[in-house]
Amino acid sequence: MGVKQCFNAPQEVLKYKGSDTTYKWGGHHWTMTTWNKVHVMKAVYDMGVNIVHSDADVVWFSDPLPYFMSLLATPVHMVLATDAVSTHNGKGDTGLEMSANPHTNINTGVYFLRQWPGGREFFALWLTWQDKRVGHDQDGLNFLTRGQYFHGDTDMPTATATTNRLFYAAFSNTTAISFLPASMFGNTYTYVNARLSEKLEHPLYEVHWVWGGSTMESKRQNMRDAMKFHDEPSYYTEPYLLSFDLDQLQMPDGFNSWPNSRTEEMIRFHVSAANYQLQQTYFALAAALITNRTLVMPRFLCYCSKNWYQTQACRINNEELSTFPFVCALSHVLRVKKLQQGFGLPPGNTEYSGHRVFIREYSFLDNPKVPDEIKRSYLEVVPSVLPRPPGQLDPDQMVLLAENTSSRGYGRRLTVAAPLSDGEFAALVARHAAGARVVHLTQPARTLGGFARAETGKQYDTQIQKYVTHWCCRSPPDMAAKNLTEGVQLVALPPDRLADLPQLQPRFSYLHRTPPLPAAGALGVGDVGPLKLLPQRAG
Repeated sequence: MGVKQCFNAPQEVLKYKGSDTTYKWGGHHWTMTTWNKVHVMKAVYDMGVNIVHSDADVVWFSDPLPYFMSLLATPVHMVLATDAVSTHNGKGDTGLEMSANPHTNINTGVYFLRQWPGGREFFALWLTWQDKRVGHDQDGLNFLTRGQYFHGDTDMPTATATTNRLFYAAFSNTTAISFLPASMFGNTYTYVNARLSEKLEHPLYEVHWVWGGSTMESKRQNMRDAMKFHDEPSYYTEPYLLSFDLDQLQMPDGFNSWPNSRTEEMIRFHVSAANYQLQQTYFALAAALITNRTLVMPRFLCYCSKNWYQTQACRINNEELSTFPFVCALSHVLRVKKLQQGFGLPPGNTEYSGHRVFIREYSFLDNPKVPDEIKRSYLEVVPSVLPRPPGQLDPDQMVLLAENTSSRGYGRRLTVAAPLSDGEFAALVARHAAGARVVHLTQPARTLGGFARAETGKQYDTQIQKYVTHWCCRSPPDMAAKNLTEGVQLVALPPDRLADLPQLQPRFSYLHRTPPLPAAGALGVGDVGPLKLLPQRAG
């Protein structure tokens, strides 16, 4: 056909040619644009080829074509991704989803459609739903294939289920539909939270970055974490960096097997653990601001999934394969859109008004695109266990021990008097780390004492809390029975600075202001429950 790689979508087949200044999920312009995708795919299908459709927020980890072409030997006509957060396929089972049935929500982000005599008629049927005003293209396909199983409309036909991993579409009863297992054709939840591909030892073909944050920036951050986003070379070569370690709270015994009845205890431990990590980040971000460096995010650990509706035992939709902790998506703890725009103090600040902190993903220093000379230009800063000398220290007095090799086997290591004020830390870095591309803090909360100027400290407190997100969501029965809010606002401020926290809207509350759970031994530290919150060095 003369097609070498790609070609422009045929504009003449588009039914909607409108425009809008905004592109908002659920809006008219957005809805009509999703239907345009179907018109384009039909035009490609009409060329006589098998087609693979992939949304723009899908990242391919390996070549799916051998898998899709193997389906030509099966009776299935259309194979789709779903909104499932788990799979019924066990280890070694890399076939189509074992529980393919019309009760499952279809996601049109990824699908494979083979050529067969009824294919064009099926596409035409799908497009008839556009004029029925049922919603976007995905809603139309759910109605077409699932019939009354989609919204319970008893006037619609039902899909015909079978026992061999497929069913026949409600409005096209000769079209065989099947599903792609969520372990191999995943979403953010199955990739980040549940890690299904890893646990089931299934090949991972793609991740559709849904179920992981509501903004484009959060999706982009997840792609960067996975080292699957394209950034220009300067992104990897230009910044001077500050990185840091995190201590973790010790997870309670048996936490992963706690039943649904202990969900609230699990939530409180997760929030306590997230706050504990954020309160260390408070000092690391301050250090990056003081030295005007780019901050490399740590691997935050999560002990409860974040969602837009309720969790059960900190998992979504009663799935059972997630184990805690998992490495958080950054949007689980911080507001990614704001972070990607840079962190700075208000214009009225005179000390750090020209400083702005940008971030890099936790995998940044593992990325082969970062030159080795940057990774190895490394200075490790360790706080001394000895009390610091009194009074203001000059840069040489701050250094108690200088070593030519860090704990990583390269770079240098400084043991410093701690805690240092912001001015002292700035002087230390200027004197001893000016050429170091990576300054690494092993214990930021012990290394930096804060801002000497009270007003700057208060401004910093106000700003950083704007960058912290919330956890969500409790179940309505728990909220009603225990008089609890739906979500809990996470906190980056150290315990002695909580007076600076802003007031919250009624939907959220702070953990330290949440009534303790009744009985069962009275709740322990931080109102978490009968748990011991013990710091534990991260590996």
